[in-house]
Amino acid sequence: MLVYISGKITNNENYKNDFLKAEQWLKLNDYTPINPVKVCEMLPNLAYNKYMAIDYKLIDLCDAIFMLDGWQKSKGACAELSYAKSL
Repeated sequence: MLVYISGKITNNENYKNDFLKAEQWLKLNDYTPINPVKVCEMLPNLAYNKYMAIDYKLIDLCDAIFMLDGWQKSKGACAELSYAKSL
């Protein structure tokens, strides 16, 4: 099962570690995680709306979404969850 990881990135100094820990936990529990941090690192310096467009496409591929603690404080994570629910 493909699982998209969503959480607060902006103003979160530990976001890379937060996403990596979630990725590792999902793998240990027999899920196939999609870590958007790793995907978007391959395309540095894009505008926010471009990153969100990529994230929505990744969500389209997934069967579930995994929300990190504090996601409610992220405009992007809230939008991703809303998008995933719409599918």
